[in-house]
Amino acid sequence: MESGRILGIAYNVIPVKDVEKSAEWFVKHFGFNIRNKRDGYLSLFRENRPILDLIQSEHESRAVFEVNGRKRWVITFFTDDIESLHSRLQAGDVKVGSLSDEGKYGKFFVLEDLDGNLFDVWEHRDCELVY
Repeated sequence: MESGRILGIAYNVIPVKDVEKSAEWFVKHFGFNIRNKRDGYLSLFRENRPILDLIQSEHESRAVFEVNGRKRWVITFFTDDIESLHSRLQAGDVKVGSLSDEGKYGKFFVLEDLDGNLFDVWEHRDCELVY
């Protein structure tokens, strides 16, 4: 294998109003663990794998953009059981969109965190993803 190549995405950085409050929300709903706490910044991991870095921002910009007047996400999580996750998040009063089955492209839904950052959630059986 050739060295010096991009092997994947290590983590994503998202802006939040309150790092501690936001971290508690992600731990509660997704089981992430907290690492690398610094003033106004911390990392969220799934076991030993980095997932998100939260950075405190007073600015109102969030991890979202618009296309044709529709808000879109910049990060997609993957799961091995989208129906169970969707149901659990709904029961936990998380703002989630409806489940969408797009056949060969997989199943999806969108969720919103405490700060209005949007995330897509995806389940697909034919892609090489590390769980």
